[in-house]
Amino acid sequence: MLFAIAVADWSRFADPDLWGHVRFGQEVLRQGHLVWRDPYSYSAAGHLWLNHEWLSELIMGVLYNSLGVFGLKLMKFACAALTVSFIAAAESETGASPWLQFAILISAAVTMNVQMQFRPQAFTFAMLSGLIYLLARDAYRGRAPLWLAIPMLAAWANLHGGFVLGVATLAIYTIVCCAQDFAAGRGFANLMRLGSITALATLATLATPYGIGAWRAVLHALANPYTRIVVADWQNLWLSIGSRWHTEPLTVMFYEIAVLLMAALFFSFVLTPKLGDLPLVVIATVMSAAAIVSVRNVPIAVIAIAAPLARHLPAALSGGWPQLANASPTRSASRASRVIFAILAALLLVRGDFFSNRLEAGMPYPVAATEFIRQRGLHGNFLSLFSWGEYLIWHLAPNSKVFIDGRYDTMYPQNVLVEFFAFNYLQPGAQIALDNYPTEYVLIPPDLAARKLMDSRRDWRLIYRDDIALLYARADSPVAKIAGLPVAGSAKAATFP
Repeated sequence: MLFAIAVADWSRFADPDLWGHVRFGQEVLRQGHLVWRDPYSYSAAGHLWLNHEWLSELIMGVLYNSLGVFGLKLMKFACAALTVSFIAAAESETGASPWLQFAILISAAVTMNVQMQFRPQAFTFAMLSGLIYLLARDAYRGRAPLWLAIPMLAAWANLHGGFVLGVATLAIYTIVCCAQDFAAGRGFANLMRLGSITALATLATLATPYGIGAWRAVLHALANPYTRIVVADWQNLWLSIGSRWHTEPLTVMFYEIAVLLMAALFFSFVLTPKLGDLPLVVIATVMSAAAIVSVRNVPIAVIAIAAPLARHLPAALSGGWPQLANASPTRSASRASRVIFAILAALLLVRGDFFSNRLEAGMPYPVAATEFIRQRGLHGNFLSLFSWGEYLIWHLAPNSKVFIDGRYDTMYPQNVLVEFFAFNYLQPGAQIALDNYPTEYVLIPPDLAARKLMDSRRDWRLIYRDDIALLYARADSPVAKIAGLPVAGSAKAATFP
């Protein structure tokens, strides 16, 4: 168990939204109430901010203020521990052999570790695995305290937008169970039980400061056409495997393991369809389809697959490989394996930098450029990448504002997104972000398509450059008239904070 948890928690890096998550939580702590109107951007200043992740960010703010980066690492480890523990508990309901349960568990842990990061979605993995455990217990034992789903969904709706997965999971389980009862002539008792729990759990998701607004924000994010274009985590599984085949072989291997788990469940269910857990198989199928549509859903697929796979795989193997299907460790092997896996878990934690109070960034950030901005006392409105937006908010707010940041799908109006991406990709209307907004500085990487536009504009001047970032200012601004521009700097590696 400890080894599987360490594997799921092993990968650690600061993603583009971490600076924002912590800062937004700190701001709620400082003000003593939620921030309802945006104070960080100039393209949508004062716009309604439906921050459905507010509770996660509050937790992150408290932990960071109290324990620094190590507090965030403890939060991530706790989410990984809960997720792995619930998956193991769900598997244990199937009666599969311990070694087979472990094989599936460690495969799920390996697959999840890329997405198990310092993000509110880590709470979704923990919540979904807990819900799947309750449903597995209900399916395999005939009864479980499913009423716990009601408070779970109420908390979940304040932690992360993935609460819609919880509602979908309950709805699928209810529909398939009741369809089976109807076909078998068992009456409507189960419909009343499961239907009332699903309805009350769905209503519980309205117990947030935003009410129905939380649903509106999540559905808007899911329907946003730009999300699947510009965010790698939202891309199709097959396309993501193809595009990362040579550049990120380890990530591709994790995705391939997920595909193998999906295939294993499909073929084992085809061979053994009458094991009484069709609702769980349907849930796993739907979650697998979601993973194919978007790679960020791969962890939810393996969470849903684990229990039904542990149920069907032994039966499917029993004909040709009964020793594999029923393998169990001897007492001496069990003792030895505990020592070995405990050592391996400790190595993963130490080598994964778990105990340090630092965190490496997962991508290049304009570290030296930001230092130049602060040293020169520059402040104003910055047009930059959305993946750099919350980094700039952390370092430059409140004296400076950004055009866009990682909240693009929960706060910014659609026209702002259209105008930003036109600039970013040098599409028709690229100049709107410069001319129709009070943009004072442009901070972009050297290889961005928009560089061609910036270099062609005489009303803008390059004032700083390094290998990661180019900083432009309006040609009539005081800073653009300083001699010796552009200043050449040396790029630096980023760490959180």
